[in-house]
Amino acid sequence: MKRIIVFILLSNILIISCNSVRESAGVNRKSIDEYQVIENPPLVIPPNFNLLPPDQIKEKNIKNIESDLAKEILFGLDENTETDSNNKSISVMDDILKKVDSKSTNSSIRSQIDEEFSNIKTLSDQENWLNNDEIVDAINESNNLRNKKMENAGLLDNDSNNKSKKVKKKKRFFFF
Repeated sequence: MKRIIVFILLSNILIISCNSVRESAGVNRKSIDEYQVIENPPLVIPPNFNLLPPDQIKEKNIKNIESDLAKEILFGLDENTETDSNNKSISVMDDILKKVDSKSTNSSIRSQIDEEFSNIKTLSDQENWLNNDEIVDAINESNNLRNKKMENAGLLDNDSNNKSKKVKKKKRFFFF
């Protein structure tokens, strides 16, 4: 009996002292270091990796094309744009606008678009067919069906010809 108790105590001490078992059992509680910085390196080289630092750009007098493009977008294009020796415009925006012939646009384009789309049915117009259906009065229809069954059985005369009234459906507002 003493051997069994000693064996159980020693096995408990060995299991508790083992760090990996303690961690997997959740005995050790780790406090989070809130000042620790975890750095994850990028998996792919960024697309602008070959760009020069700003100091080298200033030294080589490289023009800031992005700011010029932003100015063109915000303030419009000047007619006197800078061109290279090959007569190519500097920005892609100029090329696109020249190909589209942006200078010859219609000044009344808003009214022209409004006229074109005024005849198109909207969703509310298409839903309007639901409001125009005629529905049958349920009480009169059930009476008529009951009378027809009784006529077929020979219990009722043919004199009672009550036709069911059709009632116009009430107009609803959109989905209500």
